[in-house]
This record gives sequence, structure tokens and C-alpha cells, in this order.
Amino acid sequence: MEIRKLKVYDTQQFCDLIINMYSHLNNLEWFTPMPFDFDTVKSIIENPRFYIIGAFENDELCGVSSLDYKCGKLIGKISFPKNCDTSKLVEIGFNIVHTNHRGKKIMQTLIGELLLKLKTDNFEWVFTKVHDDNIASNKSFFNKEFKFFCHYKKEVDKKDFKSLSNEIFFCQEGKQNAIKALEKFKNSDYIVVNYSILIKQL
Repeated sequence: MEIRKLKVYDTQQFCDLIINMYSHLNNLEWFTPMPFDFDTVKSIIENPRFYIIGAFENDELCGVSSLDYKCGKLIGKISFPKNCDTSKLVEIGFNIVHTNHRGKKIMQTLIGELLLKLKTDNFEWVFTKVHDDNIASNKSFFNKEFKFFCHYKKEVDKKDFKSLSNEIFFCQEGKQNAIKALEKFKNSDYIVVNYSILIKQL
């Protein structure tokens, strides 16, 4: 399996991977809504804010993992450890593995590659946010010695949430759970999603 940084010519495969993820996602609260149209996904690959790597098998994109150098804009919103220099802190953002390739520890492999890069680039701390019910993601990060740090409530735009849940490819169980979430927050412009912040000192 080849691990490398995504290039612009990988855009369509990345779009297809995002759609595959949403087609099998039972709870939309697990992921901050991601675009899946070609032009926007291309712009994400090209954006220097992100560093995105992919796992390829026979040129097929099996999974992706990413760094967000702006830390999801959470610096100032979360009180990180006192000994944490936030100028040397980075976030591991979205992690997606194609349903045909799950169970192969691809996510752990990708996270491991990102951790090696961060050490080479002289970062000292790394964190990620994971929904408590996302067992596979939690397991992958705990296996890489991330520790629970705090809870974080994220506001997700209800329009984006509803629009995505109505897409034809979104699975039926996911649609039902989305309806419940929309009902729960019917008097708000946002859906509040509870994440755990997991952190690791490099």
C-alpha cells in the first residue's frame, strides 16, 4: 500500500471517498459536514491550511487523513495544557476509510505517518476531536497514545446538516438520526454536537 500526499489529480477519488463515507454513516453528528463537489474538494487539496495524505492500493484511494494547521480555529476556544505552546500545536482533522477497506488498520497507519511528519516539522503537540460514539476513530487514536483531554461542544449550521442528510446517497438510518437531531434543536439555528478532544505530546 502506498501512502502519499494527495495531489489535484486525486480530486475525483477524494470526492467519491467522501460520498462513500456518507453513504454508510449512521450518525451525521460524527463528522462536521464536508463538501463533496469537485471544485470545493479540489480547493481543499490545494489549500496550504491542510496537509492531506492518502492510502492507495493499486492506485485506488482507500483512505485519507489530514492535518489542519489552523487547529480547527479552536485556539482561544479551548484551554490547552499550560505547558502547551500553541504555536507548536496542530490538529489531525478528518479521517476517512473506504468501507471496502475497513478492518485493515489503514487509519492507524495514516495517523502514524502524520505523527512522523509532525516530529520532523518540530511540532510538539497534536490533538483531534472525535465523537464519543465513533468507536473506530477513538480506538485508532488511543492506540497511538492520545489521551482524553476535555469535552467540546461544536455548533453545526442546521442548514448544512439538513441539506446533507437529504442527499440521495445518505443512508436511511443516518436520515432517521438526522431527523431526531433536527427535532431536538428545532428552536435553534445550530445543532450542538459533543466531541471529545484527544491530545498527545510528541
